[in-house]
Amino acid sequence: MPYISQNFINDLPNQIDIVDLIGKRLTLKKMGSGYRAPCPFHGGKNPNFAVNSHEQFYHCFKCGESGGAISFMQKYENLSFPEAVEAIANEFGLVIEYDSNSKPADPKLERYRELSQKVSDFYAQQLKASPAKEKAVTYAKDRGISGEIAKRFALGFAPPSNKDLLLNFEQNEQATLDLKALGLIKTGEYGDYDFFRDRLMFPIHSSKGAVIAFGGRAFDNNAKAKYLNSQESPIFSKSRELYGLYHARKHSRSMDYILVVEGYMDVVALHQSDITKVVATLGTATTEQHLQTLARTTNNIVFCFDGDDAGRVAAWKALKIALPIIKSGLQIKFLFLPDGEDPDTLVKKESTQAFEVRISNAYPLSKFLFEHIQAEVDFDTIEGKTLFLEEVTALIALVTHDVYQLQLLEGVAQIVGQSVEQVMAVFTQQTEKVQEKSQLQAPIDMEYESFMPDFSDEYSMPNISSQENNSVKVLMGRMISLLLNYPLLANDTVEVRVRNIEKSQVLLDLVHSAQMDEEISQESLIKPFKSKLGVYQRLQKLCTLEPFLSENQARDEFLSALNNAEKRQEITKVKGSIASAKTLEDQQKVMEGIAKSKSRK
Repeated sequence: MPYISQNFINDLPNQIDIVDLIGKRLTLKKMGSGYRAPCPFHGGKNPNFAVNSHEQFYHCFKCGESGGAISFMQKYENLSFPEAVEAIANEFGLVIEYDSNSKPADPKLERYRELSQKVSDFYAQQLKASPAKEKAVTYAKDRGISGEIAKRFALGFAPPSNKDLLLNFEQNEQATLDLKALGLIKTGEYGDYDFFRDRLMFPIHSSKGAVIAFGGRAFDNNAKAKYLNSQESPIFSKSRELYGLYHARKHSRSMDYILVVEGYMDVVALHQSDITKVVATLGTATTEQHLQTLARTTNNIVFCFDGDDAGRVAAWKALKIALPIIKSGLQIKFLFLPDGEDPDTLVKKESTQAFEVRISNAYPLSKFLFEHIQAEVDFDTIEGKTLFLEEVTALIALVTHDVYQLQLLEGVAQIVGQSVEQVMAVFTQQTEKVQEKSQLQAPIDMEYESFMPDFSDEYSMPNISSQENNSVKVLMGRMISLLLNYPLLANDTVEVRVRNIEKSQVLLDLVHSAQMDEEISQESLIKPFKSKLGVYQRLQKLCTLEPFLSENQARDEFLSALNNAEKRQEITKVKGSIASAKTLEDQQKVMEGIAKSKSRK
C-alpha cells in the first residue's frame, strides 16, 4: 500500500476547518474566540473541551487530551493514522496524494495564500490612499458601511488603471506568475493587465480566515458586469466556499441559525445592522457541498431570496439539493422578501429586530415544498391532485431521514384528504421509479439524453444514423446544460468550434449571448427561445445541473463533450463519404483522404 504524501498531510489543516470536523460529532457552543463542548474522551457535562479554529487545535482542560484534526479522528473514531487521513479527505471531498504516484501535493498552495493576503492588503491600502478612492469611499458611505465594518471584511479598492496591481508586484517574477495563475492578472492582445479595475473589492476568506479569492463590485449599476469574481484556482472553489462564514463564526455569540443570502453587500450590510449569522454563495446556486458545510455549523439554515419568480426558482433549486442532506435535528427554512426589497434595504426600513422576526417566521421546508407544487397544478381537480401526489412523493423519496420522510408523507395525506396508507402506496411506486432511474444511469452524459429529443425547425439534428443521432443529442444536451449553469465557459475559441458543428444553432446562440454578457442569468440566456415553445421547455429542463460541479470540472466536461462532438461529426462525414463511393477507385480516394487527414494531426 502506498504511503500518503507528507506534503498532503502537512497541507491538510489548510484545506479543512477543525470546527467543521468536530462540530459534526459534538455539539459545539461559541465561547469567546473559540468553541466549547463536554470532552468526548473523559466524559462529564462541563464544557472543558476547547476547539480553536484559528490554530486548528483542540484541548481538554480537564484530562489534557489535545491535538489536531487527524489526532481527533484517530482517538474519536478509533482509526489508524492513514485511516484518519482518508476519512477526513473523504468527508471534505479532497483527493489524497500518494508518494508512489510521484505527484505530491502542490507546493504552490501556501504561496498562493500568502500572495492573496498581500493582494488584499494592497486593495485595502488603495481604499485609503488612491487618488481615485473617492468613488469607493462614497459608495460605501451611501450603503451605510462604517469604517469598522469595512475593516472587519477588509474591503478594498481596485484603481481604474489597468496595471496598478501588476506594477505593485512587477519586481517579483514569481509573484507575477502566481497572480496570473490565480486569475488576478490577465494577458490580452496588448499585454498583461489587472483583472479587477475600478471596483469595490471584497476579499473572500476560507472558513479558517485565509484570503483565497476576491469579488469586485462596479460603482455603476448599469455596468455590463455588476459583480466579478476571481476564477477558480487550486485554493478556491465556488461550489465549496461561502462568503462570510469565517466572519459569522468569529462575530456571533452562537450559531443557532445561519441566514444564506445572495450577495456580498447583503452580508456586509447585515453585519452593519448587527445581524452577523449570515453567509452568501459565490456567484453560483447552492450546492450539496455548501449545505454540508452549513449543516456542520448549525442546526437551522434559513435561505433568504427575493419574492419574485427568479427568487422562487432559486429557492426551489436549493430545496431539491437540501432534501437528501436533511438529518435529525436539522431544520431548513425559506425567507422570501417583499417585492423590490433586499436584506440591506429591508433591515434599514424595518429595524434589526423586525428583520430577525422575519427570520424566525421563515417558511419551513415542508410548507414551501407543498405550496410550490400545489401552485403548479390545478389542485381543485382530481387530475391536479393526482399530479401533485406523484410529484411530491417523488421528491420525498429523495429524503434519507426516515422520521422526517414519514412526517412529510403524513402531511401529504392531510392535504389530499387520503389515508397515510394510500399515500404510502403512491410513494412506494415513486421510490421504485427513482431507484430504477438511478440504476439505469451509467455514464454521467447519459442522464441528459431524456431531456434532448430533436429540436424542431431549424434546430433539428443532422440526418445521421439513430445511434449517432442519440450520441450527438447527449453531447449537445450536456454542453447546453453546462453552459446554462456556467456562462463563463463561452469564449471566442468555443464559438468558432461550435460554429463548425452541424445543426448546433441552439448552443451557438447560447454561446454568443453568454459572451455578450459575462454575468447573464439563466433566465436571460433562454429568453430569446420563448417563441419556440418546444425548444424553450427543453432548455428550462437543462437549467438544472446535477450533480453540481466546480467551475474547473464544468470546463473540463464541456471541452470533453465538445471534442467528442467534433470527433463524431468527423466519423459521420467519413461514413457518408464511404457510403457514397460507388467504385473501388472512389473508395480508395476516400481512404487516402482519411490517411492524409490523420497525418496532419
